[in-house]
Amino acid sequence: MSFETLITKWQTLNSSVEALAALGAELRLRQEELNGDSRVRSLLQEVVRRIDPELLDGIEPNQERAAFALIQTSFRQAIDLIENPARAPGWNYTDPIILESQGQVSRLIVRGIETLAAQRPDLGEALHRPGAFLDVGTGVGWLAIEAARAWPELRVVGIDSWEPALALARKNLAQSGLAERVELRSKRVEHLEDEKVFTVAWLPGPFIPAGIITPALERIHRALMPGGWLIFGLYARPTDALGEALTNLRIVRGGGHPWTIREVEERLEAEGFERIEVFSPSPSITLVLGQRPDVSDEIIF
Repeated sequence: MSFETLITKWQTLNSSVEALAALGAELRLRQEELNGDSRVRSLLQEVVRRIDPELLDGIEPNQERAAFALIQTSFRQAIDLIENPARAPGWNYTDPIILESQGQVSRLIVRGIETLAAQRPDLGEALHRPGAFLDVGTGVGWLAIEAARAWPELRVVGIDSWEPALALARKNLAQSGLAERVELRSKRVEHLEDEKVFTVAWLPGPFIPAGIITPALERIHRALMPGGWLIFGLYARPTDALGEALTNLRIVRGGGHPWTIREVEERLEAEGFERIEVFSPSPSITLVLGQRPDVSDEIIF
């Protein structure tokens, strides 16, 4: 392999990096209703057209925000990887842009759950009647806030152990108008103490390390009401080897584990969940659904 070959590969990869940056810039200008320099704006729009002439057609404002957040957090985490390649794995980001961007992306989870609920009516009923929703790894709180907006009959509890994220979550919640229905707790999932409280629980699989998965599932199973649902979220598996390697790198460096669907199914079954099913409500996420049996935990003789 020659240096010339390395440079050729860099040129190919760099084109994708710059195209993504241009797309992010165009999305930001749209959101902030800015024009910028006319020559630069024209070229940004030309790049987006070259990516796909219809790429941004029909995209709603909240979807634009989520797409921009994805791009922004990807670049921020990439810079951290380059500047700190030797740091130990863990979700220890303090950069508010990374934390907020990740939170904005998480709002889309609610849309995915709604799509899933349309295919599983009894889950839909659980979301739209009085009950409680558990958001594990709530971060800056946007998923919890979005859940409270989408399902007004539910009380929402968001737990996280990373104080820099929780500090932002408290500010976001205070400005949301939903503080009476959303509770934020500084708590690790494997230390959850609730019993038979929640009707639905969300668990972000890529952020759950292998070392805590068993106690985490045990605590969630205990915290769910009989008949309650666990939604275990995963990134959709990339179709190419490079994409899979990059996804695994991002997950492991963030302190999580690249769970496979089969591993999740086996773990849920081992912890006593039933009606385990797999859904793909969007190209980017896979949801594994499991239910705590709708029977009393006590055996009556």
